[in-house]
Amino acid sequence: MKLSGLLLALGLTSTAHAQSTSAPTDTLLLTPRRSVDGQLIRPFSARYTMLMRRQGQEKPVGSVATSYEYLTRAGQELGLKRSVITFPTGAIVDSGTVDRRTLYPRTHRSHQPNGRTLALDFAGPRVTGFNQVGAQRTAVDLTTSAPLFDSFSADLVVLALPQRAGQAFKFAQYVYEKGGLDWVRGRIVGAQPLPAPDGKASRPAWVVQTFGADQSTVTYWLDASTRRLLQVEFAGAGRELIMRQVE
Repeated sequence: MKLSGLLLALGLTSTAHAQSTSAPTDTLLLTPRRSVDGQLIRPFSARYTMLMRRQGQEKPVGSVATSYEYLTRAGQELGLKRSVITFPTGAIVDSGTVDRRTLYPRTHRSHQPNGRTLALDFAGPRVTGFNQVGAQRTAVDLTTSAPLFDSFSADLVVLALPQRAGQAFKFAQYVYEKGGLDWVRGRIVGAQPLPAPDGKASRPAWVVQTFGADQSTVTYWLDASTRRLLQVEFAGAGRELIMRQVE
């Protein structure tokens, strides 16, 4: 999932239910030397329903099928993420590889129903590739002071964050639609019950939030023991979009 097409976010390691007795006052800055432990993320396959919420009413608007698997390529231990976002007007098909340990990206490919193709390759601080719509191709060649995460796999970074309630964090990611470098800032909220759609029951969850420069907020609800996404809520510009796991 991608946050311009769906998602965004980041961490470090800890035990499954570890929680500080007092909120940390420092901000965790993720870098190649201080990244998350990507090996906390095990292979998975999941499906989600997308809903638009207005005035308390939810309306289905699409679905998401996503998976993550391990692979070895040219001696490198990688993770391969795939995602298909289906709307009434078509589907966005994304795939990308990351370093299995740090979750820093290696490749990203995206195909959209408007005929757009985005192909990115990451090598340390350099991002190359192209964005093509129809016959018009625009080259991508950006070098930054340090490697960036990729927005397509940023949800994996969120899942691998330390389970340390109150911890603020930030990291730099690549977003083509924003001209390249984009900073993600957020906070690890901690344990909270995830309300059921019927409002009559709830389940334990671990919550992380990220905040955009446009005043948007993304709330991630995950299973603390498995580090699997249960639900994601995007709130901004007077709209709420929910991505809820299909049981």
